[in-house]
Amino acid sequence: MGMWDRIQAMLRREKRDLDDAIDDLTQRGNAALDRHEHELHATPEEKIAIEQERGAEIDAEFDEVKRQIEGRARPDPD
Repeated sequence: MGMWDRIQAMLRREKRDLDDAIDDLTQRGNAALDRHEHELHATPEEKIAIEQERGAEIDAEFDEVKRQIEGRARPDPD
């Protein structure tokens, strides 16, 4: 395999990787837009439920950080 063939193969791999990354970002973007559109058209009850879910997620994140901090603050038993 010549140098040019190796360069072409490398460029094809890079193109596939970039295509996969673009597809992933597109799917995530579309999902986020769908979520926002759903929230826009949600009833007041649904909006309250959505905010409660967000609050629970934030609480869980804070609890995880708290556990990590408390774990580091413990003295090593020597």
